[in-house]
Amino acid sequence: MEAAVVSVSRGAIGFVIAKLGDLLAGKYKLLKGAKGEIMFLKAELESMRAFLERMSEAEEEPDKQSKLWAKEVCDLSYDIEDSVDEFIVLVECESDCEPHGFKGFIHRSMNLLTTMNARHRIAKEFRGLKSRVVEVSERRMRYKIDDVVSKQNKTTIDLRLLALYADTAGLVGIDGPKNELIRLMAGEEGGSAQPTKVLSIVGFGGLGKTTLANQIYQKLKWQFQCQAFVSVSQKPSIRIILRRMLSQVGYVAREGADMEIWAEDELISELRKFLMDKRYFIVIDDIWDETTWNVIRCALPENLYGSMIITTTRINSAARACCCNQHDYIYKMKTLSNEDSRKLFFRRVFGSEDACPLYLEEVSTQILKRCGGLPLAIVTISSLLASERNKFKEHWVHIMNSLGPNFEVNPTLEGMRQILSLSYINLPHYLKTCMLYLGMYPEDYIIWKNDLVRQWVAQGFVSKAHGKYPEDVAEGYFNELVNRGIIQPVDTDHNNEVLSCRLHDMMLDLIIHKCRDENFITATDDIQDMIGLSDKVRRLSLYLDGIIDGTILETTQLSQVRALARFGNSAYAPPLLKFKHLRVLSLEFRWEIPDLTGISHLFQLRYLKIKTDGKIQVPSGVVHLGRLQHLIVPRRTILPNGIGNMKSLCTLQEFDVGLNSIDNIRDLGDLINLRDLRICGHLSKMDELHDMERRQRLDVLTCSLEKLCDLRYLHMDYNIKVSYVLSSLFLRRLHMLCPFPKVPNAIGELHNLFDLDLTIEVLEDDIAILAQLQSLNRLKLHIEGKPETEEKVVICRKGFPVLKHFWLFCVRMSQLTFEAGTMPSLEKLEVRINSLYGAAPMGIEHLLGLKEIFVFVGGCGGEGSCSIRAALTLLRKAIDMRSSHPTANIKCVDNLLLLEHLLDDGFSWRKYGQKDILDAKHPRLPKASSELT
Repeated sequence: MEAAVVSVSRGAIGFVIAKLGDLLAGKYKLLKGAKGEIMFLKAELESMRAFLERMSEAEEEPDKQSKLWAKEVCDLSYDIEDSVDEFIVLVECESDCEPHGFKGFIHRSMNLLTTMNARHRIAKEFRGLKSRVVEVSERRMRYKIDDVVSKQNKTTIDLRLLALYADTAGLVGIDGPKNELIRLMAGEEGGSAQPTKVLSIVGFGGLGKTTLANQIYQKLKWQFQCQAFVSVSQKPSIRIILRRMLSQVGYVAREGADMEIWAEDELISELRKFLMDKRYFIVIDDIWDETTWNVIRCALPENLYGSMIITTTRINSAARACCCNQHDYIYKMKTLSNEDSRKLFFRRVFGSEDACPLYLEEVSTQILKRCGGLPLAIVTISSLLASERNKFKEHWVHIMNSLGPNFEVNPTLEGMRQILSLSYINLPHYLKTCMLYLGMYPEDYIIWKNDLVRQWVAQGFVSKAHGKYPEDVAEGYFNELVNRGIIQPVDTDHNNEVLSCRLHDMMLDLIIHKCRDENFITATDDIQDMIGLSDKVRRLSLYLDGIIDGTILETTQLSQVRALARFGNSAYAPPLLKFKHLRVLSLEFRWEIPDLTGISHLFQLRYLKIKTDGKIQVPSGVVHLGRLQHLIVPRRTILPNGIGNMKSLCTLQEFDVGLNSIDNIRDLGDLINLRDLRICGHLSKMDELHDMERRQRLDVLTCSLEKLCDLRYLHMDYNIKVSYVLSSLFLRRLHMLCPFPKVPNAIGELHNLFDLDLTIEVLEDDIAILAQLQSLNRLKLHIEGKPETEEKVVICRKGFPVLKHFWLFCVRMSQLTFEAGTMPSLEKLEVRINSLYGAAPMGIEHLLGLKEIFVFVGGCGGEGSCSIRAALTLLRKAIDMRSSHPTANIKCVDNLLLLEHLLDDGFSWRKYGQKDILDAKHPRLPKASSELT
């Protein structure tokens, strides 16, 4: 692995050595004597780094003295890096700000004294750092810390995608309890009106309560008019929970109403009224106290429609509070049986329960015994063992001996932490750092992979690999954490790529515990905790609600903080001017946005994300942050003029072409390092523009886009109509919701394209352009018009060789036919048509690999509805006759489908994992009036 990375075990020492090497290369003007001190620092730090590597790979836990010495070296490395960065910023500011000619001579003369004073100050800092390095080295020799035993690190990055993760705890030993509870809650068929029932699932953390509840939810939710699945956690915000429930059950606020500012009683009242006459199914996951349940219960009305509520909790008294009526039921989770434990363990380690070699049988039995039938423990240990390429019995025995012998009898939080800790101890150092960084996020937070890997890179956690972008290497790290069962996938895309994840609360508990021990992250939801901290804060995560005492952080030393994340409902923002060495800044607000001017002075910033429901004012100085690589702001954001100066930008989201100046639209073309670009257009603002000005903006945008030759991902909203000539042949994902007359010929040149979302007016023979794309894995086509000829659109054989997911929405197309041999890899087909203009797709029987088919037909309420229903019934029968038995969902809706029903805001893939997921919590289809089953 490349050594120049920041890690939890070695601090910033790798980065510092590389930066000291840059200083010695002659690019920067060093004072006489400073060069020798820097050479000494570099040599000493290289020796310390080699030792820290040995210590981090030690078989046994280092003793307390060794840990203290390692901590001192890590702190020293951060301080040296800060001094080096200050010097580099000083030199760069000198070169950037100096005018030329006679005026420049006067300017340089006037500032010579100031500059020399600053250089002398930094040289003095280097002398002080040299003294500290000498002291640390002497202490290492004095206490003979070199006696640490080292071992060979066998762990390498394994990009096995999700094959290892596919058999989760929920797929073993869950069917029995699931079916039992479904029968219990179903009640009598065809009897009298059924009252609302509550099922409370109670048990120790890691037993699979959430998995069981989710399995029941996924099985039954289609039988209810309204559904919601919400998590509560230890420190819940009742208002957020109620808002999520309202959103998921399909509630639409009256015009002009703002749910964000509603009090709890308003939210309860609205939810109660909305559900009163409906059959609903609500899951309330992870309740920690009776009070929380009592408040939420007020919003869930008793009715006689057979509604169902499921709660999960670790607390017996909370379970009893949930189930106070005679028709309610408490289910106590049981551990897995020996048979199911073996199935889960061996499937995850070997891929089959019958594949365990004889020499590992006995030790496997002992490991399973010590896991006590707890699914989370079994998944953790089996994932750890599966990640080892060689299955040495000695290593398995070591893992077994590391498990507490009493856990099987008395499972405790400390015992579970010990088991989970094994997954941490056996990680390579670079994955340890990435794992602990997850402690920046609050409990139950959905963490998006793209955000996470960008922050890892910005923090310096990711090694360089020849020919690969750091973000691509970081994705490998992310996949490895998934493979090892450390993070749990939430949303996946059409290709089973994990897009977002969350942490089990017991894994988060371990991470927070380790972060405190290593002083890696300081996370708090109480600003008072910042008073009297003994260690320097390296990374700070704040979850703030209500009114905050801002004087506390004003008096706290914060200049050494590398990453700052702010969550919660409070409008308070920390004093950003104090964070002069910040690399990562992530701010989340509701509506009230504080002054963000201090961002302009964060010259080390690499990653900036601001998320809010309100409108932000981006400081003008942001355009001078030369190291900023990722800028993510909300829609309706006006960026300051001068974005062309931000040459390091790789990610820009969202760039609003309706609100930003024409100069900024033109400057967009200067950002030649952009790889990820999302362009939106404020609808009302675009409509307000005169035709000439709108055309001018779009023409300038077209010119700018044609200069961006390194794009990997481009998204453009449907109201941005440009004649864009695709200039980047490296595009992997292209989402063009703006309509084209037909399929652009240039798309046929995008040989790396695997994800295409395209809107066109008509589709005729130009389907052949798309069929030749050899990498295309997902295709989503919106077709607005109807071909002039009445001929069918035929997808010919040998087309789309690797396409797995085909989504087609046609307003007026006549018919779609699949020939034999086409789309050999297709697994999922979604077709949405209107009955007045088209018929059900033909040739489905030729799609041999099909696993799922969804057909939605609009306009079934008028003339011809009988014939279209008959055609769909025949389609259903044809599907049922397939030997592969694909899942089929065929629906008719009364109203005609319109293009705007399906052209979402472009954010749904970020919220739910892909652009359109049929099981999404917020359905985007018109309400079905009938369904063929």
